[in-house]
Amino acid sequence: MKVGIAGLGRMGGGMASTLLKNGLEVCGYDVNAGAFEKFTEVEGFTRAENVSSLFVCDFVILSLPTGRDVLNITENYDGRSVILDTTTISLSELHMIKDALGKKESNYLSCKLERGPKEANEGKLAIFVGGDRQLYEKSVKLLNILGEHIYIGNHDQASMMKLISNMVGTAVVDILGEISVLIRKLKIDPESAGNALSMGGANSVTQMFRLNWQSKNDFGESFSLELAQHVIEMALESARNAGVSNMPLIEQNNLMMKLARTMGIGKNDVSEISKMYWNLNNTKI
Repeated sequence: MKVGIAGLGRMGGGMASTLLKNGLEVCGYDVNAGAFEKFTEVEGFTRAENVSSLFVCDFVILSLPTGRDVLNITENYDGRSVILDTTTISLSELHMIKDALGKKESNYLSCKLERGPKEANEGKLAIFVGGDRQLYEKSVKLLNILGEHIYIGNHDQASMMKLISNMVGTAVVDILGEISVLIRKLKIDPESAGNALSMGGANSVTQMFRLNWQSKNDFGESFSLELAQHVIEMALESARNAGVSNMPLIEQNNLMMKLARTMGIGKNDVSEISKMYWNLNNTKI
C-alpha cells in the first residue's frame, strides 16, 4: 500500500511518521520546503514534486489549512486514488468540494480528526468518517494504523460532528480556565484537582491535561487559541447552515476567545485562556 500525504505540518507530518513506522510507503508534498527536513533519508518516504504526482498512490490523505486548499487540489484529481480528507472545513466549503468532485466523489471520504500532533505521531487519533460506507470499509486497514475511527454517516454529518466536538471541547477548556483560578488561589494540587473532577460529573478525560496546564500556568504546545477560535466561528456558521441559528453559550465562548486574542494570549494552546481569567481576577479596578 502506498499513501500520499498533501500537507506535512504538525498533523500531516505526524500521520506520515506513523505510516512509515508501520512499514507503508509514503509520498509527501508540502508547499513549505522545511516540512521535508524530518523525512530526509527516512526509508520508505519519497518527496512529491507537485500535488498531481500524489494521485498515483492507492490513498491520498489531505491535511491542509483550509477548505479552499482542498478545493484547489481537487482540480488536479483524476479519480484513481482514494482521498481521505482530514482538513477541518465548514459545510459550505464541503458542498463546494463535493460539487467540484462530481462523480469522483465516490472515491472521497471525509475523515475528520480529533486529538493532536502527539497522537498523530503515535497512531492514536480519533477519526470521524463520512461518505460511502463501502469506501470506508475499503479504507479500514489504513485507518486502523492512524487511530480509532467511527463511521458517522454522510459527509455533512461527519464534518459537522467534528465541529460539534470542537464546540464542546473549547467550551470545556473555557470553563476550566475560569475554575483554574480558584484552584490556584486555594493552592490545591493541580493533579489532585484533575483526579477529583474526573471522578464526578465534571469528568472530561480529553481536557483534564489542559486543566493541569492551567492550574500550573505552564502550557504545552498543542492547538492555538487563534486556530480554536477560527474553528468555532466555522462551526457557528455551519450550524446556521444546518438550521440552528441560536447557540448563546457557544457564542459567548467565542466572544471570550476573541477577547483573549486581543490580549495576545494563546500562542501555544487554547487553554491559555486561563491567563485572561487570572488577570481579570487579579487586576484592581
